Amino acid sequence: MISSYKKLHGVWRGLFSACALRRLVWVLLGGGMAIIGGCATVPPTQEMSDARQALDAARRAEATRHAPDALEGAENLLSQAEDKLSAGAFRQAQRTALAAKEEATKARAMASAISAAKAVLSEAAVIDALSPEAQELLRQAEAAAKVDDDKNAIRLAGEAAQRAQQDINGAYLAKAKLMLDEAKTFQAISAGQRAVLESAEAAYRNREGKKAYELSNKLLDELRAAQRAFQPMQPEIVSPPISPPEQPLLSSYTVKSGDSLWKISGRAEVYGNPRQWRLIYHANRKKIKNANVIRPGQVFVVTRN
Repeated sequence: MISSYKKLHGVWRGLFSACALRRLVWVLLGGGMAIIGGCATVPPTQEMSDARQALDAARRAEATRHAPDALEGAENLLSQAEDKLSAGAFRQAQRTALAAKEEATKARAMASAISAAKAVLSEAAVIDALSPEAQELLRQAEAAAKVDDDKNAIRLAGEAAQRAQQDINGAYLAKAKLMLDEAKTFQAISAGQRAVLESAEAAYRNREGKKAYELSNKLLDELRAAQRAFQPMQPEIVSPPISPPEQPLLSSYTVKSGDSLWKISGRAEVYGNPRQWRLIYHANRKKIKNANVIRPGQVFVVTRN
């Protein structure tokens, strides 16, 4: 029995030596020799390739800027996997390469979410509609990404983009409302223009801000152009001298219940023309966040430039 044990022990030692020799040959030949038998794993070439591709994708998504810790962790893991591969420790190299791919994928997801949010916030800023809430959510998302907190980074970036999108929609709705109010004052309007007006009003009711804005803006441009073209054809009318207004012109106005910029601008003591509402809006931008929402008690400056 002792003799049988010695023989079995000798076989195992021989197999181990053969495995070690094969690994050494693989390392010396740079992986050009296939591993045969069941004593060693196959070189994890696919896992290594996947990890490198995941890192490249993360860099293209600007993870260097938006998720530096996660990207650096993935790079370190890939470097360790390459060292283990060179040493012939294939199983360890495989596990480390998979971990590198996972970390790189996480870095890419965070960077992509933050980049997408920034694009929406930039769109809101262009139309002067970006809210402090959206900016703060983005700041928190960037902070989470920098400490490799992928779940919160992605969640906060999504919330920032959603809030910025709401800001954009609200701004377009406010602009559309003012344009629709002005469009309704035109008497000469064709059947086609009437259909556009109805579509714009429907979009406004459905809170489709950009659609309502684009339709009302196009319609108003047409109505204004038609009015300018028609005016020279009118006979010259000598208007009687305009008598002074019964009330002195105001330098400021206090908002009353039911007021709008359109109504305020049309008051004789303000501008006497509702289409001059933009003068009030631009002179009081710090007080008026939304041109369609003003509150009783607000005091607006009335410029006379």
